[in-house]
Parts: sequence; structure tokens; C-alpha cells
Amino acid sequence: MKKILLITFLLIPLVIFSQQINGRIISDSVAINEVLIINVNSQHKTYSNSQGQFSINANIGDELRFVKLGYERKTINVSNYNELLINIVKLAIEIEEVEVNKKLSGNLASDSKLFNENKKKVTLNNDLRVYFKAPSSEELLKPKPGEFVQPTSGGIGFGEIKNKWKLPDLVEWIRENLTDNYFISMGFELPEINSFLYYSLQSFNTFYILKYGFCSDRDVANLKLHFEYSFKKFKNK
Repeated sequence: MKKILLITFLLIPLVIFSQQINGRIISDSVAINEVLIINVNSQHKTYSNSQGQFSINANIGDELRFVKLGYERKTINVSNYNELLINIVKLAIEIEEVEVNKKLSGNLASDSKLFNENKKKVTLNNDLRVYFKAPSSEELLKPKPGEFVQPTSGGIGFGEIKNKWKLPDLVEWIRENLTDNYFISMGFELPEINSFLYYSLQSFNTFYILKYGFCSDRDVANLKLHFEYSFKKFKNK
């Protein structure tokens, strides 16, 4: 009987303080779905539905974060249990100014070559492609002293599993779609971004993204959440 009373006593604070927070997410009066909502204190997370509605466990004072690709990240602190109306702001996409020095011919294939991509970006992407396609040196592939080596045998081969993307493709997609400004706003210098992405993606499940060559809004939301978790580890390593 004493044990039952003790357990009941310990559960009372959870019943009193942990409640459901309901709300709706809009942008310019339009409901926004697939927004990732994170309770930073408890690490609980959920997504908004097609009407922009959501429900999540939270206590007074908890920090809620709202994340969606193409929108500014929003953070609020829970001050009461009233229904929330969250307005998120769509990010403005800056288009690099292009100077055309030649007359357009009307031929799309030839005219498109006049609009040169940023030279620094082209150089960086080309260097990365060369680096990751280059074979590793035999010295680097040799096992270290005491390291386990998987024995080889003449087992049955099922053929190579061909993914639509490789890891450099995903890194390039992330940089193009999240933009470098997203990572700079997190506190990275421009030269650190690629190193951070390869470091962070080692501990993220990219199996289906690489297999199908597709990154959904939910994948992006989970990637952003993962990047925030691995940011401190990367900076402190």
C-alpha cells in the first residue's frame, strides 16, 4: 500500500504540469503543413497537419521551435495553455545579379551559357567531385595495428546496390536548398560548411534519401534538427 501511495505521489507533478499544447501554423493567413515542432526542453517533436494544426506535450516555460524548409525558424516560450496561433515567415530567395555582355540569339541552349554560375561555387564543387571520385591511397586503407579485419570468402554475391545519389550529391543538394546563409546563421564560417555536413551526416540515416535521390520536407526538418544537435560536437571536437 505504501508503494502504491509513493508511486501516486511521484506521478502527481506529471499530471499537473505536463499538458497538451494545441495550435495552428500559418503564413500570410495560409495554413502550413509538415512544419516540425520541437519541444527543446523535452526533445518531443511532432508535425503540423494539412490544416496547419498540431498538438504537443509541454510545460509552462518550455521552449517550442518551429522548423520548415523555405521559412524562417521561429522559437517561442510557453506562457499559458491557450491555443497558439503561429505565423512563420517565408524566406526571400535572392537571385544573383547576372550581367549579359552578348546579344541573345533566341536559342535557349546557347543563350543559357551566357548566364555564368558563380565562379567560386563552380570551383568548389568541381574540387569536391574530383576529391571524392579519387581512389583512396593503399596506405590509408591498410588496417591499423590491432584493428579488426573482416575476413573475405567466396560467398554469394548479390550485386552492387546502386543508389540514385551518393553522399556528395546530398551535400550539394543541402547547400543549394538550405543555402549557405542557413549555416552561417548557425555560426559557421563558409569554409567549415562542407566539413560539418560530412561530419554530421555520418550519424544520420541517409539510406532512403540516397537510395531514391529525394529529400522530402520531413527529411529536411529532421536534417535541420540533427544539424542543431551535432553543431556543438563539431565545434568542440
